[in-house]
Amino acid sequence: MATVPAMQLGARRMLGEILLELGLIDRAQLRLGLVHHHETRVPLGRALVREGVCSEADVLRALSLQLGIEAVDLDREPLDRRLTRLIPKRIARQYRVVPLRLEKGEREVLHVALPAPASLEALDAVRAVSGKPRVEPHLASDTALTHALGGLYGLMDEAQESATEPAPERGPDLPLLLYAWPPVTATLISRALARHGIRTRVASPLEVMHTTAADIVFAPVQAMEGLLAGEARIAGTLLLSGTSEDEDLERAHQIGAKGYVANPLDGELLLRAIRRLRSPSGDASQPQSGPNG
Repeated sequence: MATVPAMQLGARRMLGEILLELGLIDRAQLRLGLVHHHETRVPLGRALVREGVCSEADVLRALSLQLGIEAVDLDREPLDRRLTRLIPKRIARQYRVVPLRLEKGEREVLHVALPAPASLEALDAVRAVSGKPRVEPHLASDTALTHALGGLYGLMDEAQESATEPAPERGPDLPLLLYAWPPVTATLISRALARHGIRTRVASPLEVMHTTAADIVFAPVQAMEGLLAGEARIAGTLLLSGTSEDEDLERAHQIGAKGYVANPLDGELLLRAIRRLRSPSGDASQPQSGPNG
């Protein structure tokens, strides 16, 4: 029977907490990875790698500790093409499993590499097709598995999603990104600005974190404070709204806003703020408030 100690435990430490304990990421980076994870529905480890806050090796190390399964560096592992007779191509493709070595002894042990979380279904399938009663799992990174599957079986990486993101729009007609407004408020803002030829688009947390310097994000002060807590930063220009109190204007300044309006539904005031921020000669060195802000 396969040795998979941690997979049979009801509770285990969270991957993010392990990475924090190892000092491989900080709280702000974990928050960024969680946003990506929830928005794109990819595993947290892959989300953190895509965000560039840690490496695949870092994630693999943490997953090994989390699951209690030894990790292997497939790029350094000598692979034996003869072992592919034990795991047919269809099983290798379906479960992204790579044969490592066949250990001789009283009972033969087939060692295999596969992605986290090393499902029992995959190990059962390998046992069934290989005829080996004992299968020992080892964790490997997505990239290394792709290389190995290509080399041993000629398989392309069909399961892994492309990490290539479409290029963002550029130019003076970029839509104003609306973040964290209630649907009714966002609709009213959009309609008011549309009358002046300014396009808007509701943005998700992940999209806000991946803005470029050409983007303007319009959001409530409190919502951006939550998103940018800790060390998180965005490249886009922040235009925020709160109340007429000086305290909210100061809060906007503290998180790097370049514009501020007290009333998000004041179309004329908002329009002037947007045009000032989009003007190459506009002074956006610190948040400017409108006459009622």
